[in-house]
Amino acid sequence: MKPGTRWILLALVVAAGIGVGRWLADSATEVAQPKVSKLTERPKRPPTPERPFGGKLNERSEGGYRADQAALENGALPNQRILSFSSRAALEAFLKSIEGKGFVVLGSIDALNMLRIGFLDEEALTALLGDDVESEFIFPALIPGNGTVQEGAVGFGSQFLRWLGAEGDRSGWGQGLRIAVLDTGVGTNDQFGNAIVRKELVDLPDNPADQNGHGTAVASIIASELGLAPDATILSYRVADDTGSSNTFLIAQAIIEAVDSGADLINISMGSRSHSSALQRAVDYASESGVVIVASTGNEGYESVAYPAAYEGVVGVGAVDARGELLDFSNRGDVDLVAPGLALTSAWTGNQQVSFSGTSASAPVVTGSIAAVMSSQQVNASTALSMLTRQANEAGAPGYDPGYGAGFVDLGRVQRASGSDYTDVAIASNHFTNSDQGHPIVQVTIENRGNTQIINAPVSVSTPSGLQQMNVTSLLPGKTQTFNIPLPATTEGVRIESSVRVSNGGADQNVSNNSRVDVQAPAEDP
Repeated sequence: MKPGTRWILLALVVAAGIGVGRWLADSATEVAQPKVSKLTERPKRPPTPERPFGGKLNERSEGGYRADQAALENGALPNQRILSFSSRAALEAFLKSIEGKGFVVLGSIDALNMLRIGFLDEEALTALLGDDVESEFIFPALIPGNGTVQEGAVGFGSQFLRWLGAEGDRSGWGQGLRIAVLDTGVGTNDQFGNAIVRKELVDLPDNPADQNGHGTAVASIIASELGLAPDATILSYRVADDTGSSNTFLIAQAIIEAVDSGADLINISMGSRSHSSALQRAVDYASESGVVIVASTGNEGYESVAYPAAYEGVVGVGAVDARGELLDFSNRGDVDLVAPGLALTSAWTGNQQVSFSGTSASAPVVTGSIAAVMSSQQVNASTALSMLTRQANEAGAPGYDPGYGAGFVDLGRVQRASGSDYTDVAIASNHFTNSDQGHPIVQVTIENRGNTQIINAPVSVSTPSGLQQMNVTSLLPGKTQTFNIPLPATTEGVRIESSVRVSNGGADQNVSNNSRVDVQAPAEDP
């Protein structure tokens, strides 16, 4: 390779990647975004980035440059690939074969025998690849953009800890735990009591005031005086620039490094709309090491969640408001849990505080909750996650719901689970749907959120057809019972008021969830 050619190539592939990543980042920050039904749908092809030394990417140059149309058409970073080798020997042999041939190594993941390669001509790269290597695209990954919030949604402010049942003394929560935050990096803020271990896979801005505070806000929900596990140590991996743009290779690389650095938990409040084998292998590596990954599902209102939240072994988290209602922007699909995600008081760079919203906020609520349970119950991450899931509050459709997953986290229930004499019966949801025969019904679900058996609890449901009276004969702790109630066929809005109470002289210790009102919006004209 001629002197200076390596640096021209490096500048070219990096500039091209930045161009695509920033184009997608810009599109992701729109307030209202179009909905898609499948993860396989790709974003529109971005404008062709300029070459740093003149000309366009689709022009052949004397240096052997050829535009990477395959990557551009798939929404991937052009002139870059991830190469996964069957062995270390195969990787070393490849490195020798590319010496002086117009390639540059942009990164590596030794644990997976993986390289990130930049090139001028894909055909030249393909000619060097044997049966012992797999090649794949590198896809943009972004911090979630702003999404649409329904009318009447209620934010949390500084009350999200109380809502979770985590108010009061949290000293010792998170002590001895190392929690990796893969984001824009954690800036300075006095709310963090422990030292933060920082690793930059993406350069910081020259002026610290220009650093995107997204990663700082995420980390503060987990391990600051404002958060759930204030005594935990944060491992900050800056994998996204200050536009919020990253890629699947950088996230995979940071996951591996975090696991090898002793992380107990990993929080990823960002994602990609495209599957990446490299990212999935990194997730598997973490799972095999006993490290739990928590990731945001995304803020686009899609019927599918972003990667890595979509992967088996990753806890995909959606967002609810202070009423426990799923927020309109929260992606549905492979959701595991939901958590507070609207206007949480959080730290920001430069010692600031902000109201932080999105699944970016709800994911660290779950990460911090897992850390809190690990500390207070002296269990590992997987067991803590199981406890939170088992004690999650039912929401949405009975059982698993593609929007709410297993329900919303409730630290108070986890802490009370091993105790006794706590009575709490709740109206979990009024879910509008149709019967097997196609008639409109509402499913009213009652949940025992205490640790005593409920006996003979009267249930009242008011519908446009009149007042319906039922009875919960017996309900064990943690169990639910659902009543299917017919509704009139109408194009008008339907209002449902339901309530439940403890009878036989018992006392419900949380009457705030004994009733709820839900309104089904009028049917839209065809």
